[in-house]
Amino acid sequence: MRSLSLAFAGTLGLASAASAEVTFDDVLPLLQRHCQECHRPGQIAPMSFLTYEETRPWAESIQENVASRTMPPWHADSHNGELKNDRSLSQAEIETFIAWVDSGAVRGTKNETAASAEPVGWAIGEPDVVLTMQEEYEIAAEGTDEYIYFAIPTNLAEDRYVKAVEVRPGNRSVVHHVLAYVQPGGTGVVSRSSEAANEDLAFPLFFNAGEALRVLPEAPVHDDGCTLPDGGSATPMDMTEGSIRLISTFAPGSRGDLYPEGLGKLVPKDSEILFQVHYNKTGRLERDKTSIALVFTDEPPSKIVEAYWVSNYYFRIPPGTAAHEVKGCYVFDRDVDILSYFPHMHVRGKDMKIEAVYPGGGTEVLLSVPRWDFNWQTTYWLETPKRVPAGTRIVVTAHYDNSKWNPFNPDPTAAVRWGDPTSDEMMIGGLDFVAVSGATNE
Repeated sequence: MRSLSLAFAGTLGLASAASAEVTFDDVLPLLQRHCQECHRPGQIAPMSFLTYEETRPWAESIQENVASRTMPPWHADSHNGELKNDRSLSQAEIETFIAWVDSGAVRGTKNETAASAEPVGWAIGEPDVVLTMQEEYEIAAEGTDEYIYFAIPTNLAEDRYVKAVEVRPGNRSVVHHVLAYVQPGGTGVVSRSSEAANEDLAFPLFFNAGEALRVLPEAPVHDDGCTLPDGGSATPMDMTEGSIRLISTFAPGSRGDLYPEGLGKLVPKDSEILFQVHYNKTGRLERDKTSIALVFTDEPPSKIVEAYWVSNYYFRIPPGTAAHEVKGCYVFDRDVDILSYFPHMHVRGKDMKIEAVYPGGGTEVLLSVPRWDFNWQTTYWLETPKRVPAGTRIVVTAHYDNSKWNPFNPDPTAAVRWGDPTSDEMMIGGLDFVAVSGATNE
């Protein structure tokens, strides 16, 4: 491992790294800033980095992973706008880690336990209310993944607006992702049927596999959804219209949603939170009670945060292909300020790009994720909202590796279509935004 660390140092032009006087005193602030939110008891990482004693056995592994930029996990290209939740390391911080290990990973003189970050609570701060599944759900040891819905009453006596929201799995080992919606009180869990999904379509597109929804193998194929009038979204994925509205999501890497000052999402009086929870199987009996935390605004916000997922339901990834391209499009009918981007694919996902094609001409890359990682799905929040005018066409381009060279590919001999199960695929370029005009009190 020593030769490996020096190889990384040489690659980074760090010939003097091994002689640098760096101790754990220098490394601890970096661990607190970039690592400890996950590397601590009860969080997603398998080991804790709160103290020197916990961190020292992993020193060479830490060096290797930070030098290769595998950790901290961050997959967006840095050349497409400043992102306020960027957890990546600077070059100087990488050099500090490398120098610490090459100097022998020594302790230092400070009391690192006292200096360690406080135990992680909710990433969004102290919540006003925490809502939890009413009953613990039991997940069998074996079998296919499960997609289970739970309805949780809010018991709100009046309409409220949230300025921050965070979903927290009760059992991170089995919860892969959670979609959290707001719906009218008393609705409960309603089956997601293919009959309802196909109702407004010219031809059957979906079928049910248990609670999961999938695209029929024989359905029409349009890898470039931008050639279709609906842009590829057979069922428009406007998450703020209708009676059921998306309020938050959880996936590996999620840290909650904290909206800019003056913005928020509506949670109506007597409404319910509807969870869709994707459970993995671990080989042993598991249980889960997932929760959602809400922080309310003191006054109605000046603008409501809206969401749209640019998608393509019609694609088909042929067997064995290593870089199959899929596109989806959406056109804004008003001026908006984009707040965040949420790319989503499954295990064959390779890369994704979100672009704006402006009505006056010209194209701009808004987000590029050149190295997709299904196990770390991030909502990328902009430091400054991105204004785009009415008529702007959002183009989402994704590539998929369905070859035998993809180590996560469950079956390179299969043709793959859209579907809820991880063994199928999805293509979503999610956007949070606010209308430039249109306050809540208009």
